[in-house]
Amino acid sequence: MTNGTSADRARKEKREFQVECVQWTQIRALPGDWPPARLMSLLDSLEVEGVAESDALEMTLMALQDRDLDEAADAVLQAVFGETMRRGVRDNLSHEIADDRPWEDFADLSQQAGIFSAVVLLQQAFPQRIARPDAVSITARVQTASGTGMAWLDTDTVDPALMLRILAAGMDERAMLRRVFDESLAGSDFPEAAGILWQVSRGPNQAAAREFTMISSHPWFGPLEDAENWTAQAWPDAPPPAE
Repeated sequence: MTNGTSADRARKEKREFQVECVQWTQIRALPGDWPPARLMSLLDSLEVEGVAESDALEMTLMALQDRDLDEAADAVLQAVFGETMRRGVRDNLSHEIADDRPWEDFADLSQQAGIFSAVVLLQQAFPQRIARPDAVSITARVQTASGTGMAWLDTDTVDPALMLRILAAGMDERAMLRRVFDESLAGSDFPEAAGILWQVSRGPNQAAAREFTMISSHPWFGPLEDAENWTAQAWPDAPPPAE
């Protein structure tokens, strides 16, 4: 019994993080989501030539406005997803693009961020027909006394399941993330995490703390709007077995 208790305590300490919500912000676009090169590619698909990169956004909006909303939406979705979204799905979505927050109702979580990006551009072209989109950006300062925990935070690619377990600990049990994915949060296999966590970037490091800015939609990150500090038990997903 003593050995088991000691092992459990060590395991808990390895996974323990102290979290401070530095900032919760509503945002209207994903950082760097429509750079000139991406707009130029979209212009090519719209058969618009001879545009300087400095004029890419203005000309893209004009080219989209020259088309029906459905046709414009189809072109933008094609630019975002390419062949990763089936034509029939894209057609249906093009007809629903003016609905309120269409990304939130889309079943494939891995494509919700892309739909948000498409709506951002289309709303600029059709401001009277599409509501201005919004999402949530959270900056969290994460501390741990665990060497293992710090190593998890310092990996080259941040594990989205680790980050969502850290954030979910600051939400009450009614939050959608906890209600829908309670088993995945408590386990070691959370493949949907990458689709829920749209973007993550690192802020300045401190001796025993790391800062991360994470972006997702309101249903997932909205419950942290008034959060301040909490303690989390969190861990990355287990690596897949070697083939």
